[in-house]
Order: sequence, then C-alpha cells, then structure tokens
Amino acid sequence: MAIIQSQTQKLTQKLTHQQIQLINILGLPTIALEQHIANEMAINPALEFDTVEKENSEEDPQENNEPEITNEDFISEGKLGEDYDYKDYMDRDSLDDYKYEANNHVKDDEKREQVFLESHDFTAPLISQLGLLPITDKEKEIGAYIINTLDNDGYLRRSIGDIADEFSFVTDFVTEEEVESVLNKIKTLDPIGIGAKNLKECLLLQLNAKKEKTKDTYNAIYILEKHMDELSVKNFDIIKKTLKIDNEELQDALSEIKKLNPAPGGSSKESGGKAITIEPDFTVMVEGDKVELFLNSSKHPPLKISDDYTEMLNSYSKSKDKSLREASNFIKSKVEGAKWFIEALQQREKVMITVAKAIVKHQKKFFITGDEADLKPLILKTIAEEIDSDISTVSRIVISKYIQTAYGTLLMKHLFTEGLSTTNGEIVSTKEVKKVLLECVNTEDKNNPLSDEQIANLLMQKTYSIARRTVAKYREELNIPSKNFRKAAAA
Repeated sequence: MAIIQSQTQKLTQKLTHQQIQLINILGLPTIALEQHIANEMAINPALEFDTVEKENSEEDPQENNEPEITNEDFISEGKLGEDYDYKDYMDRDSLDDYKYEANNHVKDDEKREQVFLESHDFTAPLISQLGLLPITDKEKEIGAYIINTLDNDGYLRRSIGDIADEFSFVTDFVTEEEVESVLNKIKTLDPIGIGAKNLKECLLLQLNAKKEKTKDTYNAIYILEKHMDELSVKNFDIIKKTLKIDNEELQDALSEIKKLNPAPGGSSKESGGKAITIEPDFTVMVEGDKVELFLNSSKHPPLKISDDYTEMLNSYSKSKDKSLREASNFIKSKVEGAKWFIEALQQREKVMITVAKAIVKHQKKFFITGDEADLKPLILKTIAEEIDSDISTVSRIVISKYIQTAYGTLLMKHLFTEGLSTTNGEIVSTKEVKKVLLECVNTEDKNNPLSDEQIANLLMQKTYSIARRTVAKYREELNIPSKNFRKAAAA
C-alpha cells in the first residue's frame, strides 16, 4: 500500500490577549465597566488612579477627540521581550500614553442622570444555560444569536427565516430548520416561556412543561389552545359548554392560567423584575438642528501604570541578585498587564464613540423630534460598513449601551429598525408603519372594528405597501386584539 504525502494550507486567526480583553469589555455598560476596572485593580497592583491628572484635567478640560476606527487589528501585540529596553519603557513621555481617561465626554454631572428601570437582563443566564446543553459550537452560536434578538418580554418577534438570513450573512450559513431546532432547545431553558412567538404559546409552554398535570391543568391547556379568543373577552359560557364543566371547574382552570408568567423576560412588574440603576453611556444634546454626542465620563480618576512598579522594574532588572531578577519578571508581567488593560480601555472608548456617532448621524431627525416615526431604517450591517468594522463589534456595543436624550434614556439597539418600501419608492421604518397602524385602530368605529384586510387597504392608501399577514404580525407586536376581540370588548 502506497503512502501518499500531501501538504495543505490552512488559514487560522489567533486572537491576541489584548484583542480578547477588548472583546470582553466592549459589551460592558458603564456600571459593569466600573466594577470590571475595580476587579482588575484588585488583582494587578501595577494599576492605579492618577489623582494628580484628575485634578489637572478638571482645571483644563480636554477638547473632544474625533476618534476613527480602521480594519487593522484592534491593538498591537505590545509584548515585552527578554531584551526589552527598560530605560525606554520607563521614559515619562512614553508613560503618558498609558493613562486612561474618557475623552469626548460630559464632565458636568448635572447633564447626566441615573435612570431606574425594570431589569430586562435575562440574556446572560440563558446563554449560560445554553452552554451546558449537549449541542455543537455552531448551535451555541445560533442560540446566542436568537437569545440576543428576544424582546424585553422574552418573546421572539422575528421570523425564523429572517434570523436564518441574517445569521448566514453575519456568521455562517444556516438553514431555517437549524434555527428552529435550536429555538426549540431554548424554549426548554429557564424561565419556561422564553422564545415564544406570542402570549398563547408562552403560556402553553409553561403548562406543558409541568411534570405533574391535574385535570385543572389539562382544562387550562384546552382553553388556551381552543378558546383563546373567548378567554380574552371573558366569554366563559362558551368555554364551559365546550368543556362540559361547571363554574367551579372553570375557576380552577383559570387559576392555573393566572399562576403563569406572561412576560418571562421580566419586563412587566408582575413578572417580578427588579429595579436597577442605569448609567447612560452616552448623552445626546440638541440645540436647534445641531445634535452633539458625548461619551459620559467615568466617576473615577484616570488610570495609569504605578510609578512604584515602574521604578522597581527598572531597578530590579539591573540587579545582579538572582532573587531580585526573578522578582522583576513578576513585576514585568504586572506592568505589561496594566499596559494592555489601559490600551483596551482606550480602544473601547474610540470604538464606542465611532459607532455611536455613525448611529446618531443616521437618526439625527429622531433626536431632534423624539418621534419614533422619524427613525430611519437602519441595520447593523450599514453601520459596520460605514466605519469599516464587523457586525459583531457593532452588535456588542448597541446591545447593552444606553443613550440619554431629551426624551428619555433608551437602549441603543432601539435605534435600529427594518425598512419597508412605499408605493412612492421611499424606504420607511417599520416603526413608522406601526404608528400609522395604531392610529387607524384608535380612530376606527368601535362597534364595527377594522379587519386586518381593511387596515392593509387603509395603509395602502397612505402609500404603505403591506400585506394582510404583515398587518396581523404588527398588530400582535403592538398588543392590539383582533377585530372580533375589539368588537366584543366594545359591546
């Protein structure tokens, strides 16, 4: 048997320690970053606050920077070799490059406020649970992507096809069947009900997950499956007649339903969400038609590499004492770690400002008016291409960062919206269409509500080309009952 030798070339990309560090901190909001810095300082004595620099900066504020991001590696490797010139490394001018303080920021605390919101941070525990499932790495990536698209109630409002298309573009090709398979696994995670497309499915997932089901449980399941319409308008006579149950049995079944969580994501007060403090990462200030973006400054003084450690490193490295030479290796690792950490913070700031400025530029009209209808269609890909970055970097920033405006504090991801074509050839945001749809329902004859088909026709008259099934989808997302429900409620 002949032995055949062959050579193949394989292109691999290995992330540097600094790149991994930057990736980890890019997704951190302000409060979490403060804690991360505190943790890093606790384990690295070469990091310290520059209180002198803080005092000087308050007397002479820095001008706003205009940072740019390129497609080069985020951070140069910057490793200190054995024959590194310590004298150059200790040069005071050089050390000035390794101080961290937020630039392009608002220093006046009165312009920034703490916001108390109900906690919607349910994604991290879900991703942790996902990692424990016996699934492939690709399935874990798909699962994390799905989890990050859930709304604040924990519902998946987007179609399987849309998710498959976007994931295929951003990461790797995936079929709708693969997405649906992973979604079904997500629906088994805690809290049960996560990943449902609507309230009905959410409640049914919780009931069907019960290990011990009683007659009341089965009655509740039947009511949700067959009589959701009647339940919504409290038409209990039809339910009792179909199930052949009396008032007491009906109340027992309804009690089962009332115990369920309609918002497993934790956005409603009834779901037990805890109030959390939000520190806006950005502030947008408007004066006339001028819109300015500021990165909110950190509460702590700027970071720098410890003077004591740099002096010890310089001294010990020249010593002939073996123990001191060994100590210099430890000190060198700490100084090197401090340098990397400060570089990562500096790069994080530049990337954040670059991404935020691109978003504000697109949504300038919204920041002036505060009207969601003025949000332009915008997707992650557009911003990524404009700043010559990748979609995952943009996603890490917008998914957890808050921006303070004159109209309230909102998540940056809410500034992204899909678009629809009008009969005039214009592209408008789906939020604008939903606003017009809501106006149609609010002004309808309550005794003779509009059907989805009629709403679609009205929207067409207003140049919004939209199908009946899309009207139904948007109506559900706006929590607007169907025509029959609205008519019964008005009776």
